[in-house]
Amino acid sequence: METEIEFVNIMPGEVCLGKNNGGLFFAAERPRHHVEIKYQFEITKNCISEKLWNDVFKNKNVIPNFNKFTQEDIEEFIDIFNTESENFKFRLPSESEWELAKKDLEIYSTMPHIDGELIADQPHVSYWGAPCNGSPWLEENPKSAGYGMQLTKNLSLISKNSKRGISPHKSHKKNIKFRLIKIPKSHIDSMNNILPIDFDRAMIIKREIVISIFIGIIPSFIWAYFNATPGYISSAFGNLIIGGVFFSLITGLIYRPRHSTLKILENKVISISPYRKKIKTLISFEDESL
Repeated sequence: METEIEFVNIMPGEVCLGKNNGGLFFAAERPRHHVEIKYQFEITKNCISEKLWNDVFKNKNVIPNFNKFTQEDIEEFIDIFNTESENFKFRLPSESEWELAKKDLEIYSTMPHIDGELIADQPHVSYWGAPCNGSPWLEENPKSAGYGMQLTKNLSLISKNSKRGISPHKSHKKNIKFRLIKIPKSHIDSMNNILPIDFDRAMIIKREIVISIFIGIIPSFIWAYFNATPGYISSAFGNLIIGGVFFSLITGLIYRPRHSTLKILENKVISISPYRKKIKTLISFEDESL
């Protein structure tokens, strides 16, 4: 059955995931980070077809609906492939594997598929704690909202880049498609080299205080000085401060300075500033193999 599928060989490489936009609106896409995939793998040139789907399930009494399947159906489909292969194993591509393959697959076909494509990763509130080695990022907490869902890659209507989406396990989006990757059975997905699980809250608070002073509080007093009645500043001192802070927080929804990009380099998680290219070490992995 494996011989019926055309695979494309993908060489090791590096991709960037996430965004470094500073506004609160982009919090779920942060931090922007490098993922280094040090292994070679193969990926199906095209999405799995309905013909192949039906061939794989031909021995079942009822063949799952190819245009409206569940996560359980996909896992059973993959299990059949893994059972029949001696040297290789198959699974959905991780987001980073998918993005690395996209560079080559765009030569042959549209990627992602117009109906969207499922990937191996599950939804998280942000990229903090994500693996940086190409492994799928699964949700292990049953109480998490992302536990019963799968990430998807979809066409973006406003840019050439793909956008992320979600699809529930119990009933995936209608007509959604998927590809398989092929790797040696000796390959082990791991969570050894991951990003920090949270951002530097103290740094963010300090930055917001400074921004509130210069964007909100000072301008509110300047306005009052030139436009308000005499004595207004002293009588409404507290209100001017609160109003300035509130205005600053509102602007934070859309705009803040760009955040640093993270990268694992020589057993360290480093932070690369988008402005001065200043590099700062966040975590040092002592005696750990990455």
